[in-house]
Amino acid sequence: MINDLFVNLFSELFCVITGSIFVLFSNYIFKTLPAKKLWNIYHPKDLIICTSTSSKTDTGEYIRPATGIGQVRALAYISASLNKAYSNTKVRNILLSVDQPQDSIENDLILLGGPKNNDISRLFLDKLRNLNIVAQKMSTISWLVEGEEAKYEGIVENKEVLTDYGIIIRMKNPFCSNNKTTIALFSGSHTYGTIAASKYFTQFYKKNLIKNKFLKKNIVIIVKCDVRDGYPFGIKKIKEYAFDESD
Repeated sequence: MINDLFVNLFSELFCVITGSIFVLFSNYIFKTLPAKKLWNIYHPKDLIICTSTSSKTDTGEYIRPATGIGQVRALAYISASLNKAYSNTKVRNILLSVDQPQDSIENDLILLGGPKNNDISRLFLDKLRNLNIVAQKMSTISWLVEGEEAKYEGIVENKEVLTDYGIIIRMKNPFCSNNKTTIALFSGSHTYGTIAASKYFTQFYKKNLIKNKFLKKNIVIIVKCDVRDGYPFGIKKIKEYAFDESD
């Protein structure tokens, strides 16, 4: 009787332990690992997220900088994805572009917003000029790949954005002297393109990582979306260029 009780308890405990291990293993293989491969971040605890400074408000006592709704919504998608991959990212490492990262510019970086309101995005895109892949000036996004040259700009009617375009770049950080850290940029012709870029990268592009184990480390993508009531939908990729350091 007592032996049977111990056998049953041991069997139940074994099932619980093996079930828990299976769940943890499945989560790591199908969620954590693809998310880590998506971001390819070298040192997560030192990751810097730098958002655009869209406005500055004089409160009467001090000047208060702020970012736009596009960056806030983009950050929500990015944070959810980062939480799947890493457990040691820090909220205090989220900066506005006016808070110059100085020597932290060599860290792993995520840039939200384009060169119009994000000085670090402007510096980064300037670094890419010699690659002739993509550029952005104000609301115009230029695809520079030879034989595929094109310009994209969001459509605005009656003060509302109806169609927008976004840029996704993930590559080795060109500001880093040892070439180990990663930089990712999410920008838009208008603010909704930034949201579309971050959503596409974290939710749709991630699926490519599960299907293809040999994707290039450096990617540049342009996406297009429709906009209604302040949200992008119907997001689709229209241009992609991928390369390794040796290409």
